[in-house]
Amino acid sequence: MVEDEIVTQRADAYCSTTEAAKLLGVSVGTVQQMVEAGKLSAWKTSGGHRRILLQSLQQHRQPLPLIQPPAKTGLVSQLEVMIVEDDDFMRGCYERELAKMQLPLQLELYDNGLEAMLRLGAGFPHLLILDLEIPFIDGFEMLKRIKAHRAQDMRHIIVVSGLEQEQLDLQQEILQDVTFLKKPLDTAVLKGYLLALQQIYL
Repeated sequence: MVEDEIVTQRADAYCSTTEAAKLLGVSVGTVQQMVEAGKLSAWKTSGGHRRILLQSLQQHRQPLPLIQPPAKTGLVSQLEVMIVEDDDFMRGCYERELAKMQLPLQLELYDNGLEAMLRLGAGFPHLLILDLEIPFIDGFEMLKRIKAHRAQDMRHIIVVSGLEQEQLDLQQEILQDVTFLKKPLDTAVLKGYLLALQQIYL
């Protein structure tokens, strides 16, 4: 059985990259990057066209209602901290530095904006630490989507970036709603921020 026959017989199980891009709300190039990175399951027809497995696509197509952090109830034992950073070295630095602080933290690490946005659909952490230059959905786009859904949650975001000031000035409107820190991160500032959150939520 040739590949094109498989597509015909299982038309409900696969879609094209263009259809996948529309379903996810991203560009065709982003879908191709996701396939190359193993985020989406796909194969090529004899004509060289990609077919995306709908089952893998559905895992990335969840509603994105953003939920604000829980109010102080005395029932929360750890601060939920989510970090979105595509650099392996930087993620390792975050892990080491946060461990040194010996604070009650539940840490989640993501290397791309798409998976991070899907995670936010299940609830907003006490603190989101975000790099701006990340794959699939960049940090600027993440901030725009968060602001559109839950503008009040922007105060629970620290943006850490090494971008030049000229690039940052172009996005001044979105960045004015978050705490912005230049790379390299000042860990003393981060610890102070976490201690303040600890007083609010724990």
